[in-house]
Amino acid sequence: MNSKDLKQLDKLIENYCTPEWRKLAWSNTSTIEVNAGELIFKEGEKAENIFMVKHGRVKVYSNYTPEMETIVRFAIDGQIIGHRGFGEDFTFSVSAVALSTTSVFVLPMSIFQNLLKANNLFCYYFMLFFTEELRRSERMHKNQLNMTVKQRVAQAIRMNMENFGFEPTDTSLLSFTLTRKDMASVASTTYESVIRSLAELQKEEIIKIEGKKLRILNKDKLCEMTHCSKDFSLES
Repeated sequence: MNSKDLKQLDKLIENYCTPEWRKLAWSNTSTIEVNAGELIFKEGEKAENIFMVKHGRVKVYSNYTPEMETIVRFAIDGQIIGHRGFGEDFTFSVSAVALSTTSVFVLPMSIFQNLLKANNLFCYYFMLFFTEELRRSERMHKNQLNMTVKQRVAQAIRMNMENFGFEPTDTSLLSFTLTRKDMASVASTTYESVIRSLAELQKEEIIKIEGKKLRILNKDKLCEMTHCSKDFSLES
């Protein structure tokens, strides 16, 4: 199983839970509709539920200070959010907000815990997902220490591209472009530095700015700048 599949909670439940447990899980699952900009859960709240994106886009972030927001990851269809609430006190250590109109499955944490206890393979692959997410987060932060501001902004664009993809009828135009503020949060820099870096990347013909949207002109160069592989699968 590749790392993309590991992030798809719906596939893990379907493939690695018994029919009886799948039925129990879905019968206890409700659905909520969330507007763009609306919180799904907030850092510090009690983690009474686990969540899965049915359809939409979600940003997971933490506020290290009231003024400083750091984006942890993004989530799209079929992906889990809220698992960072696991722990001794079951409290969310991050917040999640919808980036667009989003449908979210809500499963009680107690049911999810029972799924893990009763389905060994499901628990195993969920553990692999959790571990890979932590490794990827550590790798990103380590890379940022050796990157210029422009490289960090390029990395934010790459994450944007890999998570949300391109327009179906235009394979170079991002289907969803992060706000400049969110790019600054990913890149650990300022809004003004993002604007300058985007202008430089456009001058180098790596991207093209089209209003609030971005067009990727040179994927290989973007990849080279951020020291990644040339596999642009939709990975968060």
